[in-house]
Amino acid sequence: MTPRFAGSKNVDTAMAESGVSQIDDLLGGRTFAPLGSANCDPQAAGLIQDLLIGHGFTNLPGVLGRAHGTFGPQTTDAAREFQSRHQLPPTGTIDLATLRSLIDVHAPRPIACRGYLALVLDVAFTGMVRVMGLTTQFEGAGRFTAFNGNTDKAGLSFGLIQWAQKPGRLHELLAAFQAAQPAVFVEILGGGDAATAAQLLAHTAKPRGGTDNGGATTDPSFDLIRDPWKSRFMEAGRSRPLQRVQVDTALAAFSKSLERLHRFAPQIRSERGVAFMLDVANQHGDGGAESIFSKVQARGASEAELLGAVQQESVARVRAQFGDGPETRATQDRREAFRTTALLSDEPLVVS
Repeated sequence: MTPRFAGSKNVDTAMAESGVSQIDDLLGGRTFAPLGSANCDPQAAGLIQDLLIGHGFTNLPGVLGRAHGTFGPQTTDAAREFQSRHQLPPTGTIDLATLRSLIDVHAPRPIACRGYLALVLDVAFTGMVRVMGLTTQFEGAGRFTAFNGNTDKAGLSFGLIQWAQKPGRLHELLAAFQAAQPAVFVEILGGGDAATAAQLLAHTAKPRGGTDNGGATTDPSFDLIRDPWKSRFMEAGRSRPLQRVQVDTALAAFSKSLERLHRFAPQIRSERGVAFMLDVANQHGDGGAESIFSKVQARGASEAELLGAVQQESVARVRAQFGDGPETRATQDRREAFRTTALLSDEPLVVS
């Protein structure tokens, strides 16, 4: 699949429909009633919560939270606080002016949710985009600014799908930034200096992305988990043009993984199964996902049985590397969530 969006587009003025009728009707002038606890349906409430989370209201339930989609007192309070910050009547309900502000005001911690992708970045939330959006929830809670400073000995891991230095994935993302948005890349990640931006690319192109066996930098000038680099990467995560490049690059990676998945696991067809296996590939690499599946596949096994076996083998491999620590527990939790969440369908995935 070829990504449908170009990084050079003016993302501040583009807007797709969200696919959530109450939200699209309010934006399109087909209704004028503010949305709140008395009338907001779960899909609209969840979209509003996701946008508020991006604006710093991290006490609200995310996509995987039990109260996601319930417009309760916390959501009302967050809406009222957002309105007060932006000189809007503090009603605690979402009228057109509040919704437009949630979309138009640059969020400090935006997440790759339905509302943000469609209404801010003009990305239709269908097919592989849905799969990508959910997968990113397990890679830094879906944040474009997600930042992991070498806790796994892979150097810096950054962004929606945690592009890491060690396997060369961070260089892949930086090269995409430079190709799609050269001026923005120099301004933000080069600190306004083209030579520095070029040196950053050269450093991350080195073996292990410019890190040693423990994930520490091999060049003190490019210690990417510390300032000034940390601040620059955070700014890059808040840049809408570079967010679009993150989405493009993630979708391209997932599409490549999906092509390989179709070859070694053609029996995995549902949206749930594909999302599960793409998440395995994102964590273990495409080769790792194929190795795991090849080890556990059994003739006549159902898709659900295969996913359960892949989960066990995936967790076992992480445990062998990290022991019974947070990395292993997180792997167990994410595999289980993909297998059981109501957010994914058991119907065949349709890739548009």
